[in-house]
Amino acid sequence: MRLEILMKKRLISSLLNYYGEDIIKVFKNFFNNKNRLIRYNYSKGNSILAILKNPQIAKESQKFEKIINILYLSDILFLFLCCEQFRKSEILERFYHNIPEKFGVLNRSREDLLNLRNTVAHYNFKDFELNKKRYKDAINLFEYHLGHDIAGIKELPKFDTKPSIKSILIEIEKLRPDLFKIDTKKDDEIEYFYNKHRLLLDLCDEIAIYNGYETKELPSPWTIIRQMYAINKDKRKFNFSFLQLKLFNK
Repeated sequence: MRLEILMKKRLISSLLNYYGEDIIKVFKNFFNNKNRLIRYNYSKGNSILAILKNPQIAKESQKFEKIINILYLSDILFLFLCCEQFRKSEILERFYHNIPEKFGVLNRSREDLLNLRNTVAHYNFKDFELNKKRYKDAINLFEYHLGHDIAGIKELPKFDTKPSIKSILIEIEKLRPDLFKIDTKKDDEIEYFYNKHRLLLDLCDEIAIYNGYETKELPSPWTIIRQMYAINKDKRKFNFSFLQLKLFNK
């Protein structure tokens, strides 16, 4: 979901920056494709046409932004991988963090990314287990080229063997040391602690699954937080002992 949102944001910024208020005219065939429009028919009408024909939305750029935000992932992928209007150097440089040398690599992984999205949406655990490696490879490929990060980390640490939770937390501290620094004097203490702990838990789960954990194996949030505080405590002890040693050697 985070990757999908990033794609939409990048599409809006990169295409509007290049085409401006001509954007709807440029992608007229894309938006008015009959087979595509059918998928956006609902009991109250067609959601794409409702935006295109809305007289209260004056600017073409506003219509474009609203349409992009309601598009399915399949159409988002088609737009930036298959539409000729997207293949402008200025657009590619603004959209991609790492521009692919060959776009066929992303195109071949498009189906796996779509299947992963559908598998997650329908809680199809059996399919995920069968195709887990392909799905991980696909999402990692797209994340690399779009420069997607998870809580400020652009590349998840990879271990040679299945790591302990403590090992994962030590790696997180190297990448996001701020999540281990707790200021007890904060006025908004509850929100402050909640946000830091939530990010830490999300990262720990992401890295664990990336390194071979099954969802059912993930430890409880309390176990992870206790381990984090234990690491902080051990670090304080080490720093205190090191300081004493320096003072003694003087």
